[in-house]
Amino acid sequence: MELNVLKKEAGELKIQFKNADQGFLNLIKDVLWTESGVEMAGFKIDHPETNGALFTLKTKGKAAKDIWNSALKTASDEFTSFAKCIKNL
Repeated sequence: MELNVLKKEAGELKIQFKNADQGFLNLIKDVLWTESGVEMAGFKIDHPETNGALFTLKTKGKAAKDIWNSALKTASDEFTSFAKCIKNL
């Protein structure tokens, strides 16, 4: 997976992903929507043959970068918890 930050402002973050799995992008989008201050979180798939997606996050009252990082930590913590549960099966 490759990414390129196209826009990084206090209330907006735009990231171009290449070769990113849609499941991963959906996970991040869903976790972002649980964060306070999120006004919009979603991604648009480029043409299917380009394997690209543009992710947009818009926030109000909190820095987009901080919310993005918080969502990534939340997702990581959920995976760690899930891995521990699976390990105990």
